[in-house]
Amino acid sequence: MLPTVAEVLQLDAVRRGAPRVVAGQEALRRPVRWVHVSEVIDIARELSGGELVLTTGIALPEEAGALATYINDLADVGVVGLAVELGRRYDRTLPAALVKAAERRGVALIELHRGTPFVTITE
Repeated sequence: MLPTVAEVLQLDAVRRGAPRVVAGQEALRRPVRWVHVSEVIDIARELSGGELVLTTGIALPEEAGALATYINDLADVGVVGLAVELGRRYDRTLPAALVKAAERRGVALIELHRGTPFVTITE
């Protein structure tokens, strides 16, 4: 049986990142098939659903419409969540356009407030 997004967030490796869910609360019950790290904007074409995507956000666009398109593309292929480590691209909070799009599409959007090696999460 696959863990849910909520269960993944309870793992020690994730908790070290001080996660905070900012959108898509209903997606917390969805199963996570795979945890995938990506820093590219067009990653959706490489995914097949059930993924929790980890990113620092360094490659995310600035424009609100492009952020919404990014989330829409992820949602269209069945991504269950997106966790963004704060500090490199976004200091304290994620852009409102990203949060609104994730909420609208039912994608769990998680801020990671402390750095944590993504490899410890994917393992």
